[in-house]
Amino acid sequence: MERTTVGSLLRSTQAYCSELCEKETLEYGIAYYNLRFAALPDANQFREVLIEDPARIPEAFEQTESWFHQRNMFCHRWAPAEGQETKELADFLTRRGFHQRQHMAMSLARWVDQETPEQVRILPARAMRTAHRETFTHTDGPESPQMHELIAEASLERLDDPHLDMVVALWDKQPAGRCGLYQVGDIARVMSVCVLPAHAGRGVEEALLGHVLALAKRLSMRNVLTQIDETDRAGQRFLQEAGFVCDGEIVEFERDQPTHIGVAP
Repeated sequence: MERTTVGSLLRSTQAYCSELCEKETLEYGIAYYNLRFAALPDANQFREVLIEDPARIPEAFEQTESWFHQRNMFCHRWAPAEGQETKELADFLTRRGFHQRQHMAMSLARWVDQETPEQVRILPARAMRTAHRETFTHTDGPESPQMHELIAEASLERLDDPHLDMVVALWDKQPAGRCGLYQVGDIARVMSVCVLPAHAGRGVEEALLGHVLALAKRLSMRNVLTQIDETDRAGQRFLQEAGFVCDGEIVEFERDQPTHIGVAP
């Protein structure tokens, strides 16, 4: 069976989450959990959800909720397996405090050279942990400062993963952004392309993406992929200009975040 871009991205996400979390296979999918990062969807979620009979969705939901609650945790995200019909699942989950998120699956169709401004230095995040952390604390977004701190802590834990090459961009020695390349077999996934607001429009994003794509090219990776929020039209255009094409859609369901965000002991 030929592998699809969506299937490859789901495979890479599963591998990535396995490094951060414990996991257990349930009847209708795989539960990923990490008590230390109890508020993070990446660390507490139900993936590879496969429910062939829509009449069993309530049963699957009750089993999953019970499994997480028995461990004093909440399941923050449901991620359907490739091929899972999502209409009935969406109807059910949205009535229970989840909202649907759609991502465009994108694959690299051509190599495009990216220029690096002379003020930018790209360095391994393993050697620049403080700068790496600062790329989270100064990022605009709807998440609370506490959530940004949790995301930063989880990301720092991943830096020593031999399958992940995370880099930090410095602009005149100041943190300006980050980007990563995650490798699973012959899959190279571009992750976390992020530029701090103060450095937007300076070519930092192009420099970061160009750096990790050059690494993928040196490694002769056959499948270079990424995903991006379907509503991020500017981001999609940026990736298309860098040689990516849209090749499928990934649907997930994320629980609305509670007002209080805490870290379990």
